[in-house]
Amino acid sequence: DRQLGVARQMLESGEVESARSLATAVLKAAEERGDRPAQGHALLALSQFDRVLGRFRRVIDTAHRASQLFQLDGDIAGEASALSLLSHANSYLGRDEESVEAALLSVKLGDLLPPGRLQVHLYNYLGVAYLWANSFASAESALGAAERLALDDGSPTNALLPRINLAWLEAMRLFTERYYSGSLPSTDALRRRLAECSALFDSDEPFPGLPGVRAVLQRFGRCTQVLLLCWSGDLGAAEAKLAEPRAGSRPAHYAQVANFFDHWVASELHMGRQDLQAARHEATVLLEKAGQAEFEQMAYIGHLLLTQLYRRQGQYELALDEGRAHRRRELRVKADILDSRHKVVQTQLDIRRSEHHLRQLVRHSHELERLSYEDSLTLLPNRRRFEAQLNPCLGDGWDADRPVCLAIIDLDDFKRVNDTYSHAAGDEVLKGVAQSIRDSVRDGDLPARLGGDEFVILFQHTGIETALQVCERVRANVAKLRWPHLSATLAVSASVGVAEARSDDTPAALLRRSDLSMFEAKTGS
Repeated sequence: DRQLGVARQMLESGEVESARSLATAVLKAAEERGDRPAQGHALLALSQFDRVLGRFRRVIDTAHRASQLFQLDGDIAGEASALSLLSHANSYLGRDEESVEAALLSVKLGDLLPPGRLQVHLYNYLGVAYLWANSFASAESALGAAERLALDDGSPTNALLPRINLAWLEAMRLFTERYYSGSLPSTDALRRRLAECSALFDSDEPFPGLPGVRAVLQRFGRCTQVLLLCWSGDLGAAEAKLAEPRAGSRPAHYAQVANFFDHWVASELHMGRQDLQAARHEATVLLEKAGQAEFEQMAYIGHLLLTQLYRRQGQYELALDEGRAHRRRELRVKADILDSRHKVVQTQLDIRRSEHHLRQLVRHSHELERLSYEDSLTLLPNRRRFEAQLNPCLGDGWDADRPVCLAIIDLDDFKRVNDTYSHAAGDEVLKGVAQSIRDSVRDGDLPARLGGDEFVILFQHTGIETALQVCERVRANVAKLRWPHLSATLAVSASVGVAEARSDDTPAALLRRSDLSMFEAKTGS
């Protein structure tokens, strides 16, 4: 605990890598001693540090491991904290369903504990999960609950956390409404929200239990202030605010997730000055950088900005792919999915509440692990499950007498289905294709969804000839699928590529060769 406390102080002072190194040393020592509670707390600290650094995939890994350890020890507070970090990282990666599910679970676990600071954090990150999912009413409700809990607890400092997110929520609501309606609503609510969290900028005192978060939120708040000034027409003040020193003495890589927001507000500033070329440049940089960092939610904003700018310049062909109607439909489908995930979480919580379940955490953790390996749309195994089963088959696990093959299946021109029939219809097609693949493979084969319209099949103890035969059956069965309730003419085809593992293959190398084989099948070369 003492060493992790020192690591958190290092993080607050900007010594991010040193803080992470110390926490890693604590984790290693705990593993050597077999000290499971210490391992959980070290993993939790590492998750907090990686969140500040914007390393979201690593956050998901460490937070998931921490939540499992806390669950095994019956540490409800630790598990809830780890799940909130898991939720936050999934939000940035655009995994709205997983984010909301983890946040809901963390809040319900927190409700089993005496009221305090932890519940403020848990409700706050539930609000953040809903915010990035564009479920603004649910976000406002959760963030409002966090604010009330902080004030009831006599912690006005902790109330700043949900208050700055309420301001950010209002900015996102205004931005979204402008995109869909073409005009900006009143900024009065945003101005009021920013005034309520003005104390955030007056001190560098850390938020208790959230190392490094104040610096990130100060950056978010500064960018929100610039947006308000831009949208209010005070462009000179907006430019001056944008030019203020960033993050004080922090290193350049500190809180890098906040860096992307500068490109957004710079684009808004140029838009206000009618310099649409410069605004497009900033939006393009935002989109590129956010895409590289897998900050999917900010990349989404970049797409919307570019769409607006193309329309203003009369370049409707360039704006077509980001069409308003399909975006609205996409958001509606996403909201429906979020509602269904809430029911899944409630079922899990009903089990957890029983005293018997708390005594049998190990047994129930296996069911939670199964859910983490399942694709929520198609119910096929997901990429994580696929990678977990593929990795042991390669490298030291490769055996010439037990061949392994990998097939990649890609639907041909699937974008046409979404564009012609809607994203909701596209989801129906994906579910039908997934079921067809499941019905076409043999016992022992592992079909999985990689993402989008891309599927894989892992063949173990199977040579290339047999794998090719199964894949031809998959391809033929997909071609027979029809969806008469959607359209009498709706049909899809699939391109399939197969590769057999070699002794020196890595997972990436085998995937590349399978992908190349699929591309050759698609192009006929």
